[in-house]
Order: sequence, then C-alpha cells, then structure tokens
Amino acid sequence: MTQKILNAWYKGAWWLSLLLPFASLYLWLRRLYLKRQPKVGKNPLPLLVIGNITIGGTGKTPLVVALTLALKDKGLRCAIISRGYGGTVGVGPHCVSSTDEAHVVGDEPLLLSLLTKVPVIVGSCRKTSVQWLAQQGNIDLVISDDGLQHSAIKGDVEWCLVDAARGLGNDRCIPAGPLREPATRLSEVDQVFTTGVPSPAVTQQLQYYLKHNSLCHLKPTLNQLRQVWDDSLVHWPQHQSTIYAVAAIGHPQRFFDDLGALGYQVDGHEYADHYQFKEHDLPVKPLIMTAKDAVKCKPLAQAKNNRQAMPWLYATQTLTIAPAQIDALLLKLGLEPTR
Repeated sequence: MTQKILNAWYKGAWWLSLLLPFASLYLWLRRLYLKRQPKVGKNPLPLLVIGNITIGGTGKTPLVVALTLALKDKGLRCAIISRGYGGTVGVGPHCVSSTDEAHVVGDEPLLLSLLTKVPVIVGSCRKTSVQWLAQQGNIDLVISDDGLQHSAIKGDVEWCLVDAARGLGNDRCIPAGPLREPATRLSEVDQVFTTGVPSPAVTQQLQYYLKHNSLCHLKPTLNQLRQVWDDSLVHWPQHQSTIYAVAAIGHPQRFFDDLGALGYQVDGHEYADHYQFKEHDLPVKPLIMTAKDAVKCKPLAQAKNNRQAMPWLYATQTLTIAPAQIDALLLKLGLEPTR
C-alpha cells in the first residue's frame, strides 16, 4: 500500500468519493463471505486477539511485546500466533527459531520471538496454530498478533488499536477509506486503545462509535539504541544533531516524529511496510532504523568478505500497560497469576 494512498485516506481527499461504489461492493462481498463461513467453536486455549480495523500501522508489536512480558512476570506461559505476513511459511504451523530469517517467517514474528522469548507460531491458518499449541500441553494463553478480521477464530477477548493522531481517517471502508470493516466494530471489542500522540478530534471521532467501551491511551516511547549487526547497546547521538533514518512500517512518519521528539533533526526515508531491504538501498554511513527493520537488515549489516560491519543502528520501543488492564484481561480469560 503506497504512502500516497494512505495519506489520501487519512486526510480525506475529495476524489475518494468516486470509490464509494467499490467500498459498498467490498462490504457486500465481505458480508457474503462471513455468512458462508462455519460457526466458530470454543477455543482450545484462552485466546486474546490484538488487532485493528484500519490499514496502516497502529503499534500492535510494542503492545504484544509489553503484554507478553508482563504476563510472563506473573508466571503465565504465553504463546503468540501470527500470519507471518511477507514470509513463505504458508498454512503452517511453524514455530519461529533464532535460525529463521525474516523473508521466511516474516519480520514481525521474528522480532516478537527475539524480544519475548516465548513460542511464536506462524501460519496463514491461525486456527491450526492454536490447535497445535493446545496439543503441546504447556501453554496458558495465546495472543494473536492481528486477526480481528480472521473468520476462522474468535478471540475470547479482543483488543483493538487505533492511531491516536490519524484515527479512522475518513470513516470509509477500502478502497474509499482505510477501514477494513465498519467503524461500528469498535463497539463489539472488549477494549479500544489509542497509540501515539493523542488528538482531541480523533478522541471525539472514536467516542461516537464506542458505546459501552472505554478508550485507553498508550504511548510507546523510544528507549534503547543498538547496533544492527550484533544488537549491542550504544549511546544516543548528541541532541540537535541531524540523523539519517529509514522506516518500512505501517506509519513511517510516526517513527520520524518520535526521533524528532528526542531533539534530533531527522532526514527520514519511507519504504513500504514489510519492505525487504537490499544492500544498495542503504548507505554505508550511520543511520537509525526501527527494530522491525533491523531483523531484516542484520544479515546485510554483518561483516563479510573483508568488509567491516555496517554502522547501522536501530531504536527499540517500550510502553506501559496499566495493571488494571492486565487484571481485567486475566479475569475475562479465567486465569490467575502463579506468582
């Protein structure tokens, strides 16, 4: 999806009205498809689905990581399932290992595996992945990275993320807008989170659809800077300096804005989400990328053929989930901490 179309959706370009008949067709086909799907049965393991209803990045990965680590601290045995977008695994299930490469399992699953150290199962059929995990007999709950629109499963708890600055765009479904399904879906999930820099206009837009649901804000922040080639920790550059940055994520400008908020002048370069970098794409000079991009670029950055390692860096993100949110999740799933 090109950034030009995303910008049109979220800025409300006038010509998108011409695509409304196609949006209506999309919704009709979607309803017809869902009507023909078999009824979803009970999940063999407690299942939390974390997803969104818009196209474009909303910050799911930092939330999945933060939640998984918080649940591990409570003694719960977690696993993550993912489609593995951009990979070649297929139906699966495939358990991600440290020897896997991003172009095989997908950049996000590989990053989730590295950061959480829990089983991350990749496969286009999430139902099969959950069933496989249930057969292992050592998992307390499953977190689905994305999947609100996956008809084969239904989360016991569903969390939806919305970009706090961009919101739902023009409130229209694709291709006339960024919505994967009607905005009324927000009233059906268990919790709606906004991520990023909050906008009063977006908050008002979301409140219209929430009904009984509350709105909780999360603020991912950049914390550590590491070398791409060996993941070693380094110091941040001096403030007010100009840094070269690249991002191949759903919302690249948010990453550049986060760097700017730290006091840097950012020379940012956007790429399509999940873009597989080639060596000639990146200059032989210091630059900062996202952790998601680093898992793809690490083989390119490492020393080889008498060449020194590339001086590329990546920034990690962290966020804090309110203890009350975690307690409410465990209550809904019928789980109790073991420590």
